[in-house]
Amino acid sequence: MQTKADKAIRFFANAGYIIGGVILFLLAIAIIVSAVFGIVRDIYSGGFTVYSLLDEVALLIFAIAVIDVVKYLMTEEVLHEGEKDPKAERRSLTKFFVIIVTALSLEGLVVTIETAKTDISKVMYPIAFFAIATFLIIGVGIYQYLNSLSERE
Repeated sequence: MQTKADKAIRFFANAGYIIGGVILFLLAIAIIVSAVFGIVRDIYSGGFTVYSLLDEVALLIFAIAVIDVVKYLMTEEVLHEGEKDPKAERRSLTKFFVIIVTALSLEGLVVTIETAKTDISKVMYPIAFFAIATFLIIGVGIYQYLNSLSERE
């Protein structure tokens, strides 16, 4: 039984998620448009290089990761609010972390290439992207394993 206060809190929380999601989505679309515009501009100005393309790819990766995060928040916090099936939550959380790990890995790849072309002595920073992504995957694996053990009991 929900009180009026519970309903009001849920309404304002959902409104916050929706407003924040729309703002993030619009920013991601603006980043995508900017990246595509940058590629077209470089092609027509004659300044098109693989390295300039990598800059735009990094922007696209970031924008797509933001869109995936918005999708996750809208799906889990607004549309499926109150559903607490452990298997569904585990799958959803795993999908979310795969999005983050993929974005980190791709960004790590782009930063590695850019660092290699400018200052190889700073290659430890891109390696940190890959290390973090690896630890996240290991953490998700441990989470899934422990969660599946608890479901068997």
